[in-house]
Amino acid sequence: MSEIFPSESCQVNECSQSMSQIPQAKPQEALQPKQAQCNSVIGESMKGNTHINSEISQNQVYLQQSIEFAPIAIAIFDQQMRYLACSRKWLEEYHLKDDIIGRCHYEIFTDISPEWQQIHQRCLAGAIEQCDEDPFPRANGSLNWVSWSIHPWYEASGEIGGITIFSENITQRKQTETAIQHNQDRYRSLVSAISQVVWVVPGDGNVIHDNPSWREFTGQTFEEFVGWGWLDVIHPDDRQLALETWETAVKTGNAYEVEYRLRRYDGEYRYMLMRGVPVLEADGSIREWIGICNDIHESKEAEFALRENNALLRSILENTPDFIVVKDCQGRHVALNSNLANFMGKSIQEIIGKDDTELLPLDTAREIMAKDQEVITTGKKLTYEEGFFDGEIYQTFLTAKVPWQDNHGNILGIIGTTRNISDRKQAELALKQSEERLRSLIEATSQIVWSTNAEGGFVTDQPQWRAFTGQTVAEIQGWGWLNKVHPEDQQYTSETWLAALANHTVYEAKTRIQRYDGEYRYMSVRGVPILATDGSICEWIGTHTDITEREEAEQELRRTLEILDSASDSIIIRDMDDRIMYWNRGAELLYGWAKEEVIGQYIHQFLQTVFPKSLEIVLSEFLEQGNWEGELHHTTRDGRHIIVASRWTLQRDAQGQTYTQLEINTDISDRKQAELALAQAKEAAEAANRTKSEFLANMNHELRTPLNGILGYAQILQRDPATTPKQQKGLSVIYQCGYHLLTLINDILDLSKLEVQKMDLYPQDFHFANFLTTTVEICRIKAEQKGIAFNHQTINLPTAVHADDKRLRQVLLNLLGNAVKFTDFGSVTFTVEAVGNEQTAHTPTTRIRFQIKDTGIGIPRDKWQSIFLPFEQAGKRDRNSEGTGLGLAISQQIVQMMGSSIQVESTPNQGSCFWFEVELPPADWLSQPTSNNRKVIGYQGNPRKILVIDDRSENRAVVVGMLAPLGFKLAQADDGQTGLDLALQMRPDLIITDVMMSTMNGLEMTRRLRQLPDFALTPIIASPASLSQVDMQEALDAGCSSFFPKPLEFNGLLGELQRHLELHWIYDTPPADPVCSEVASTPQLVVPSPQELTTIYRAAQDGFMSDIQQEANRLKQLNSQYVPFANKLLELSQKFDDEAILNLLKPHI
Repeated sequence: MSEIFPSESCQVNECSQSMSQIPQAKPQEALQPKQAQCNSVIGESMKGNTHINSEISQNQVYLQQSIEFAPIAIAIFDQQMRYLACSRKWLEEYHLKDDIIGRCHYEIFTDISPEWQQIHQRCLAGAIEQCDEDPFPRANGSLNWVSWSIHPWYEASGEIGGITIFSENITQRKQTETAIQHNQDRYRSLVSAISQVVWVVPGDGNVIHDNPSWREFTGQTFEEFVGWGWLDVIHPDDRQLALETWETAVKTGNAYEVEYRLRRYDGEYRYMLMRGVPVLEADGSIREWIGICNDIHESKEAEFALRENNALLRSILENTPDFIVVKDCQGRHVALNSNLANFMGKSIQEIIGKDDTELLPLDTAREIMAKDQEVITTGKKLTYEEGFFDGEIYQTFLTAKVPWQDNHGNILGIIGTTRNISDRKQAELALKQSEERLRSLIEATSQIVWSTNAEGGFVTDQPQWRAFTGQTVAEIQGWGWLNKVHPEDQQYTSETWLAALANHTVYEAKTRIQRYDGEYRYMSVRGVPILATDGSICEWIGTHTDITEREEAEQELRRTLEILDSASDSIIIRDMDDRIMYWNRGAELLYGWAKEEVIGQYIHQFLQTVFPKSLEIVLSEFLEQGNWEGELHHTTRDGRHIIVASRWTLQRDAQGQTYTQLEINTDISDRKQAELALAQAKEAAEAANRTKSEFLANMNHELRTPLNGILGYAQILQRDPATTPKQQKGLSVIYQCGYHLLTLINDILDLSKLEVQKMDLYPQDFHFANFLTTTVEICRIKAEQKGIAFNHQTINLPTAVHADDKRLRQVLLNLLGNAVKFTDFGSVTFTVEAVGNEQTAHTPTTRIRFQIKDTGIGIPRDKWQSIFLPFEQAGKRDRNSEGTGLGLAISQQIVQMMGSSIQVESTPNQGSCFWFEVELPPADWLSQPTSNNRKVIGYQGNPRKILVIDDRSENRAVVVGMLAPLGFKLAQADDGQTGLDLALQMRPDLIITDVMMSTMNGLEMTRRLRQLPDFALTPIIASPASLSQVDMQEALDAGCSSFFPKPLEFNGLLGELQRHLELHWIYDTPPADPVCSEVASTPQLVVPSPQELTTIYRAAQDGFMSDIQQEANRLKQLNSQYVPFANKLLELSQKFDDEAILNLLKPHI
């Protein structure tokens, strides 16, 4: 392309076709358009031909307008190349103004090349030159195409007047031609290489032509898909839709488009997009259909995945704990998640479309919107923290806002996310505090804490290292620390360090480091690699711990072990990781494993051990206490099961640090076998002893039954006024002897109860001083009878206490009785004192010490324990003493039940001292005076019927003998069944029944009676030959009204009858009876309260005259007004007149 205007290069280029000389008479030929077709008609007509009329019109106006408005660039020059005329297109193409007429072309374009000037001269000489396609590089790098031609024009005289230049920019045409050519090339490539199935069918839609691409994709033959066979490879679920859509398109002539699954040649169904367009005839009818089947399987699956991803995204947005919001450029809410809406206390619908000023306080809204506007203005992300106080807690939020942009990068608003980072802020604060504590710990620890770079060199100051070694900062840099390692340890240290570095493992070593004073100290070194995210080492952090003392101790230990190796016991030493360090000869002999086999091994890997409790608990106790002892069961190498007494001890160095575990095991298998045999023998002996005790308890019933008859009839005969004084004395002897026998039986029974663990304590409130007084007076009388002094001292005692007074008195009387019994000269001293006050879980208690000291025969030291065994006596058999030898044994066990034990100290021929201390809770006490008593001889009202049931006739006779004289009507039955039948017949007012009977026992009879409405309230008194609390409870549970054991005591029985039948007794005071007359003649007699009289009444029921005398003497000391009453009790007790005592007490109980 030739350069025309001066802003471009004036280099003449080779024309796309050769120059040719054109005859003068011929005008410029029109530029012919070119067409290109590809697949369908493409393009449009090019610009029309330009005709230049060679004939010069005389009409200048017409010529001027033709040139000016020509569609191409035209310029006419004279012989001097001055402009005569030009078209507007010329001015436009070459950026000229209309003032060029008359000016020289070379003046305007000063840089025209000589080559172009030669062309101009040739044309001025008559030549015609042209170029249809001339490439024209512009200064901006683009390429224009120009079609040009130069013609001379002639004067009327035939002379050449100048030249005319025609120039047309054909760049657009060339680009169109090039595009058409490219399209044609692409079409040919597309047809041969396209992966889609291209198809052509006739207008009626019936396939009649072969289609290679369809056959290649589906695997069908032409015969299989011709006609409508192509439907067979469409998925059955999609076939109807494909057919209906195709028939509709054929019918309507509209474009055909449908998605369905098409079966490929390999059997896989692929999603396909079928598109087809009709090709119309001139009359509008469809000539044929052209279309493609596009495989959209991957995009369809991507679409499904996108749907799932969108659903997942929606789920994440709704379930994320963050707040998410989208706002437009005006600050209006476009979208947000539920979390933010809930935080704002509104629904999403209430927020959408509103800005923050409509939702939040104005100041807060302005602050938020200002940050939103900053993001919109700058187009940059903004992250900031903000606090929020809801009135209760302060929370911190982290907010990030980014521009919301469309696909073209236009900002539409902002997208914001807000996260509650309160927990993280708290964690950061905790981390900061933790780091501060760590720094403090490092500064305070006695260990050397250090850090190195990844290669193990010091790059920062290490104050603790320098303080220990005395090195300077410069000296420790890099591996300078190695200079302080003992020369003999340097190679080992380097190799160990490099191995840990290569393997990324913990560095552990034991080495000697030179201290600042020149002394080498043993160090335990441990370094931990700090890893980066890619697994590489960032740095090392570690410690040096001075273990010099421990190392020296281990060396000393090794020397000691040489000595221990000869010990017969198994001695094993383990390190703190439980690996065996030492295994002596004793262990080899005991377990069967040689030392070489076990050193460095874990003992539990080869030695089977059974611990007395879980191993975790044993180890916990051991590490906490520093030692542990117990018995272990081991299985040796040869399969023997042995038992060892094992003692474990933690070994510590001078700083108290543990470094080894010492275990000493002694084989006690033989001893354990002996202990087992002894235990079995002991168990057999205890079983025999229990059998004996149970036999004694069972015999109690048989022994008490005849005593019931003896004591019962003695009481009946004593009440008979016809008996003479001599007979009364004899009856009294019978009664006392029988009662003494009953006491012995009770002792034996108590022992049997203790042995079978059936004795119980029944504490109650009682007056402590009165209790002690009565106890003292009983023993004082016996002491005075022997002519020895009896001393009694009390110190700081409470007024009343809560305890089993009967059992406590039993113990004291036994100890005091023994003291009096075995003392012939001197004295007996009884001291009771409070030795301390304590507060238990429920009540305050007073610790009371009871001490009995005598000047008697004494007890050898080797007898101090045996005297508390059953049937042992604290004296010689030839002494004039009575008893079973059970008293101390029973007393000791009773005191042990009270939580203490009886202690003894004694010197033969000088005396003994017995004492014990018990906790006695204090109790409140209130005394009340009562009136005197009279003797019962009958009762008021109608006769009462009493049914007596007992399988022993003598027992029934005792009851009849006691009650018949008082006016009761009595009936008898010898077993429960007979008693049940008789009760139904006579309807008794009260029933007295034995418990153990043949045919039907008393408890079963009671249960059956209680099931009958008529006997629901009938009093039933159980009267067994047993004192067992269990028997009493069983009787009450069966329905008995009360429990009154044999032997029967007359006055006690009257009390039971009065209580149940609400009787009013008739009394008789015979004038001949000195007791009654004496009571009657003492109108001012003051009687203690019923609580005070209860103990005396029980003693009278049991025939314990000594107890009655003790209580009488206590009453004297308690209140001077009680002296007359107490003297009466003493008088009657000395006569063993229990009936008179009971008659005296009964009205006041």
